Amino acid sequence: GDYENMTSGTDAADAMVYTIASNQVNVIRYLKSQRTLIIGTTGGEYTVDADGTDAAVTPSNVTIKKQSSYGSSSVDAIPAGNATLFLQRAKRKIRELAYDFDVDGYSAPDLTILNETVTDSGINEMSFQQSPDSNLWCVRADGILATLTYQRADNVVAWTRHKLGGISQECTITVSDYANIATGTKLAFTKSDGTTVTFTSEASGGTSPDDSLGFRPNESNDTTADNIFTAINAHADFTVANPSAAIVTVRESSHSATGLLSCVSADTTRLTVQNESISIVESVASISGALNEDELWVICKRVIDGSTRRYVEVFSVFDFDETSAEDFHFVDSGLSYDGAATTSITGLEHLEGQTVQILADGSTHADKIVSSGAITLDRSAKKVKVGLGYNSILQTMRIEGGSAEGTGQGKVKRISKVVLRLFNTVGVKCGPSLTNLETVPFRTTSDLLDTPVSTLLAGDKTIEFTDDYNTDAFIFVKQDQPLPCSILAIYPTFVISDG
Repeated sequence: GDYENMTSGTDAADAMVYTIASNQVNVIRYLKSQRTLIIGTTGGEYTVDADGTDAAVTPSNVTIKKQSSYGSSSVDAIPAGNATLFLQRAKRKIRELAYDFDVDGYSAPDLTILNETVTDSGINEMSFQQSPDSNLWCVRADGILATLTYQRADNVVAWTRHKLGGISQECTITVSDYANIATGTKLAFTKSDGTTVTFTSEASGGTSPDDSLGFRPNESNDTTADNIFTAINAHADFTVANPSAAIVTVRESSHSATGLLSCVSADTTRLTVQNESISIVESVASISGALNEDELWVICKRVIDGSTRRYVEVFSVFDFDETSAEDFHFVDSGLSYDGAATTSITGLEHLEGQTVQILADGSTHADKIVSSGAITLDRSAKKVKVGLGYNSILQTMRIEGGSAEGTGQGKVKRISKVVLRLFNTVGVKCGPSLTNLETVPFRTTSDLLDTPVSTLLAGDKTIEFTDDYNTDAFIFVKQDQPLPCSILAIYPTFVISDG
């Protein structure tokens, strides 16, 4: 009964000190209880039992056997069902350590084998959410949130990436060695909506540039940065922060709710650019919440109104069976309003200067820019959701429909029609590429245009597919509105050439 007494000995109640018999001395990374006690070290995975029996482990009967030699990282392993999910030593592969009856031992297959790129940057942290779905949430080293949907009983092992709304760094230009910036050097900006604007260096000097999209190197790196600032700031599409020494920070006057501002420099030595990048997830944790769902919390880093801030956010609970159109909450870092009809929404200081997506009384609303912590709606609404927008994108693998001469892979084909089987969905786009998408209509001619689409579609939608002949035949589905979208199946109609 002396719980804190760790004196070693030979009695069953004594503590034990045991050296694992191995040809290497490796750090123990985790201990997990499954069929037996699992030990994960930097050099391999071991099991601990009582001489191969189900008896309790004591100092006199402990047996440790090596099961695999993959090695574990410093990230703690996760028990999931009858398996232990652990991150391999290089932090790129997640393995499933589970008992295998065929070999009468433990095996550890690679769970990233079908999508190795999803963990390319490495994983820093993991957390397991059991309800409503079995999801392993992973914080990648680059700040992207990756999710493994893990339902081994149904043989479901699938990866997704989650890019949260907002940005973690702004677009900047750093000037160096100004005297050698050649005439004609271009700075090509691609705005968040996909349109482009290009500024060009003219001959050095202190006079104004000849072209409205021109700038002149002059006097010093700082002065040249000032000239770039003046040229870009004069353009209606941009608002440029005062340069810090030789650095110019560029922002869009009207940033789209999704998308990023980027710049390509023709001289990456003297005009070094840094593009906007997505928000960074620094930590994730799943905790027990309501009876029907575990709560998922994240710490997210964003740049808001020129300042770097960190937010502690919880993923919203969504139940298709109980949620009406007015209750959709598909925005990041979002807030809700529920009260008397109004056009003024306040309390948005945490999104100052950001372009936000809005759902007003169940229907989408034009994007707005938060100013002084508030936005003004174009129409009054009683229930409003406001937050950062994000894109949900699905891309199929290359279609395999067979052909008269065997496989359809590598052969020229063309998709003419696609049927999407949807579940409780409204608002979606579909096409052969992200630049060629068709908006799927969810209204009929009998629907009132001043009311939201109140009934979520659970059924099929047929889309005429405007694709050309090619060997890939990809299908893209995109949701860029704060509305629900669940794809159950995709049925393409296509022709294939055996020539």
